[in-house]
Amino acid sequence: MMIKRYRGFVFVLFLTFSLGASAENSVWYSTGADGNLQIHLYFFWSKSCPHCHHALPLLPKLEKSYPWLKIHKLEIGSQRNVTLYLRMAATLGQRPQSVPGFLFCEKMMLGYGMEETTGAEIKQQLEVCYQQHALNK
Repeated sequence: MMIKRYRGFVFVLFLTFSLGASAENSVWYSTGADGNLQIHLYFFWSKSCPHCHHALPLLPKLEKSYPWLKIHKLEIGSQRNVTLYLRMAATLGQRPQSVPGFLFCEKMMLGYGMEETTGAEIKQQLEVCYQQHALNK
């Protein structure tokens, strides 16, 4: 239990310091084991949020479709995840007033309708982001 808390603390600490760095940093982008660009998507959600539960099935589909995508699922029942959500949003000039929250490619999207609408928009933005950053790598 203590190790789990310690790992969580180290993760939040790492992100806190990383968020203060340049926009092109390991919070949003990194290099995978294969040497290729990896994009990080942070999914903030709540167990009591029906829209979050509608969005959850999208995540494994995204991982399967995009091998370059690293998803971080963060349930806001934990104070450290709430703090992280607030801090990450603030670095983007945003205020997270609801969940689900999708943060990726230095952007934040709130809410979720259906896979055909919101899901399609997320996919499209991820693809554009990947293409832009893969070319600049």
